[in-house]
Amino acid sequence: MEYTALLIIFGWITLTGAIGTLVIIRGYRKLASVDSWFVAGRSLGLLVLWLSLGANIYSAYTFLGLPGLAAREGVRAWAITLYGMISYIIGFMIVPKLWSSAREHGWLTIADAFEDLYSSRALGAFVAVSGALWSIPYIQLQIQGIGYIIEVASYGGLDPTTAKVIAFLLVAVFTIVGGLMSIAFINALQGAIMLVAIWVVGLLAPAIAFGGISGLFNTLTKFVETKPSDCNFHLVFTSKDMVWFATLILTAPLAFWLWPNRIQNVFGGRSVETVKRNMVLVGVYQISQIPVILVGLTAIGLFATGVITDTVYKKPYSDMSFMLVTKTLFPPWVVGIIGAGALAASISTAASILHVTGALFSRNAYQRVFKPRASGRELLLAARLFTMTIAVASLVLALYAPGILIYLLLVGYAGILQFFPQYIIALKKPGAIDKYTALTGMAAGMATVAYIKVVLGKSPYGVYEGFYGLLVNLAVLSIGYLLGRNSRK
Repeated sequence: MEYTALLIIFGWITLTGAIGTLVIIRGYRKLASVDSWFVAGRSLGLLVLWLSLGANIYSAYTFLGLPGLAAREGVRAWAITLYGMISYIIGFMIVPKLWSSAREHGWLTIADAFEDLYSSRALGAFVAVSGALWSIPYIQLQIQGIGYIIEVASYGGLDPTTAKVIAFLLVAVFTIVGGLMSIAFINALQGAIMLVAIWVVGLLAPAIAFGGISGLFNTLTKFVETKPSDCNFHLVFTSKDMVWFATLILTAPLAFWLWPNRIQNVFGGRSVETVKRNMVLVGVYQISQIPVILVGLTAIGLFATGVITDTVYKKPYSDMSFMLVTKTLFPPWVVGIIGAGALAASISTAASILHVTGALFSRNAYQRVFKPRASGRELLLAARLFTMTIAVASLVLALYAPGILIYLLLVGYAGILQFFPQYIIALKKPGAIDKYTALTGMAAGMATVAYIKVVLGKSPYGVYEGFYGLLVNLAVLSIGYLLGRNSRK
């Protein structure tokens, strides 16, 4: 059984890798260009950009993290779906404007935008490096997800640690060589198979296991009454959930479209009309989170009835719940197809993030700070070396400090969130705050998030840590604005 599933999974990875290689060979001369390596020459059409963004955004977090949260904590999973919906409203308002500005001013990265808006190379370098560092939890999420997929799909026949190392090294090498053009085309393939996999399992799993959604929730209601003492699964929001829920949806949507990898993917769009249409179309993937949550709930239901013996309400089995349900209810060839979609989505997202971290470092830190006259060849070399460094750091964390997938994502959000006030202020009221105030505010907000996660280990009163960081950031901005206004007077 393990050979059937694994052959399908690695066969699909080999196929998409071969297609990526063809894209690289056909466009070799273009890939030597910095503009093409960073933003695909701004040539991505509607279909490729849509599927690419879908696979970029919805990856291991969707296949594994979200159903894992549903299996572990039940009702909290709906908060993740809601903040994503709000994010698309915000994205429709700010992303087309950002694309137009990028086209007009020649921005290739999100750090370019901050450098231009505040006329500060140092601020651009800070955004580049901090954006890359806050992406590490996101990359770590993908690596752990890859390991979980391989572990379950091999039916215990393959070492997940070895699988993580091999798969992620392939991703790193592919990213370093290819750039955004090849990544975008591969993401388009992954986005297509991911949509099919999510809806097939999400709709069939509750029907096969419990005869439908009503049967599933009847089982879950009984389970809540008799659940083990160490189980935190619940179907009704508690007061602590409400605090976390409220602070999450107030802040996380603001960071959704400022992730360096997402906005750089948008920069590759062919026109502003293409970008606007994608803000609507990518919402199809957001709707697809509903069947994914149902799979997580099916996992806890199967545990309640004794069909699944792994404790899916605990780490790490909760994050394996999607694959465990698939393995339990479907034959190995289906496990292989679903695993291929999940693994490919994780790899494609990791490749996009790695690509962008290299672009940020080489253009906005290496060139702007260390070597202003660096050639295009030097920039590409710096990007690829930094990409490998981030890849190795993420792999080490995944192997020796694994975390819960969904919370790894939210930690990254908490850091990236600190870019939002400075971007909106500079866009809507240029000159209201200076570059020193902007940088200090972002640094203070990020330091607050890091202190909560690393030193405290738990956010006080159940508040989302990004909310605390944003409050500190805004406080610094307010003080700087008042001092600057008094100084001007």
